[in-house]
Amino acid sequence: MQKELMTPAAILLGSLFIAAGLYLGLQRPPPPPAPPSASVEASTARAGALPASAGAPAPPLHVPHPASAEASPLTSDLYKRVEGDAARELEARRSLFVKQCWEPSLKKNPAPARARYIFNMTFDASGDEIARGISEVRGMDRPDAAQCLRMMPLGLVVSPPGTRVSVEVEMTLP
Repeated sequence: MQKELMTPAAILLGSLFIAAGLYLGLQRPPPPPAPPSASVEASTARAGALPASAGAPAPPLHVPHPASAEASPLTSDLYKRVEGDAARELEARRSLFVKQCWEPSLKKNPAPARARYIFNMTFDASGDEIARGISEVRGMDRPDAAQCLRMMPLGLVVSPPGTRVSVEVEMTLP
């Protein structure tokens, strides 16, 4: 074969392999969904609480997360307690937020004089903050201050809720 034709031939051959793989891979019907009790048993067995029997079917690919709809719903009282604790923790850090994020932003641009942020925080069962997102409220936003707030390390602690809890707390700076 001529050297000029080897590259197009290799591309064509590779494309045929990919097309055949896709065609054959998409021909297999999806596996039937496992009943919810089987997925719970499989997740418990995988965690080491129960020995997996040799004749049992393979565990499902998707094991529902404990905080999913199958888990007990979060009570309103627990949510309000964690939300209140988180709001108090944020308030305790207000002076730090103002000093490190708000004042440098205000020096660059005096408008707007106030900004509102929504802190979306997740706490684990022991009350430690494990995730945080910060959204800006349109019309009252300072993107540079918000980015500074996002760069602050996690570290809020609330009284242990006993389960994972996500809360939203609104805060206006300064």
